[in-house]
Amino acid sequence: MKNNFNVFVASSAFSLLGIEIYHITLPLLALSLNLDPVQISWCVFAFYCPVIFIKIISSPFIEKSNKISVLKCSECGRIFCLALFILLLMLFRDASFWWIMAVSLAYGIFTVFTEVAEPVVIKGLIQGHASTSALSTYEIRTRAVQLVAPALCGYLISVNIFFPYSVNLLFSLLAVCLLFLMRIDAPPTARAAHSSVGADIQQAFRWLRDNKLFSVIVALTALNNFLHPILYLTVIWSLKAQNTAFEITGLVLSGLGAGGLIGSFISRKVINLLSLRQLVLIVNLARVLIFCGFLVFTDPVSIFVLFVFKAIMGGIWNVSYNVFTLQEMPLKLAARISAVSGTLVKISAGVGSLVAGYSLGFIGADLTLVTLAVLTLFMVFTILFCV
Repeated sequence: MKNNFNVFVASSAFSLLGIEIYHITLPLLALSLNLDPVQISWCVFAFYCPVIFIKIISSPFIEKSNKISVLKCSECGRIFCLALFILLLMLFRDASFWWIMAVSLAYGIFTVFTEVAEPVVIKGLIQGHASTSALSTYEIRTRAVQLVAPALCGYLISVNIFFPYSVNLLFSLLAVCLLFLMRIDAPPTARAAHSSVGADIQQAFRWLRDNKLFSVIVALTALNNFLHPILYLTVIWSLKAQNTAFEITGLVLSGLGAGGLIGSFISRKVINLLSLRQLVLIVNLARVLIFCGFLVFTDPVSIFVLFVFKAIMGGIWNVSYNVFTLQEMPLKLAARISAVSGTLVKISAGVGSLVAGYSLGFIGADLTLVTLAVLTLFMVFTILFCV
């Protein structure tokens, strides 16, 4: 089982690295193609959009399928999207907006299938084992990818706009190969005699209604995910206004990975030291100070440091969130609950990316940052009254 978990973590690391490269390169590519902030935000939103229509509907079918097979098919789908993206970039660079949106939408659909299947595979692999340790390892994988991906994207796109997608293809191929090395006997799936998609999803919503603390934690995570892409695109746009090179922008964004690694390493001790309420409150108070810091400091080095601190809080939050949710979710409902909660979280990120473009276009970067700081303060008051 441990060998399967290690192979799975390696495969998911390559898969996530490919997804992160695609996601991070989107605004950088759009800037290099001279798209405006609103067009950039729509390109990013297209990547997130499938969660609105696909994630919840697909979860009952994925729950009754072989999850490893779903992951393999999803990875192959992304490989096809990348090959198509490279071809279209060669042929239609001057009319890029619409086909970038279309391919990003398809890439996002296959990413949704991965996001639904992965938590169920993880829960099955760590069943009866030290979940906090395993999930810390899994979070370290996430943050290591976030450390490498931005710097790698900034460098690759500065050399040639085709390089990020070519490297992405390689990582996706490695991820698929590792999935074929896993040997898991799939447990028989219990099928309800008269089960429909609507009834399956209603079960997940009823469980969430009966577990209010779980729902509040998901809502806080969703709000944070709404704020992140707005901050992310605001920083990229501000650095472009300062004529910052893409290589430097990539290094600045890698602060998210550096801080995330630190947060992931210390998360186990923090989780053992603090109660859930204390942890949630401290992390979100720190976020208020960090978001205010983006208003005061605008040079690349300071932004990098702020991203490091933001990601330390994010690393601690993500591990505690994953430990809490995976421990609370019943295995038979895991895919559906994960899909419903994940949909809320991802819709928030998608809407945030869309809001970012219009906010930058209409009120500018400074007022956008002020609004973000106010919303982090709102999160703190929510915690005081609801957690």
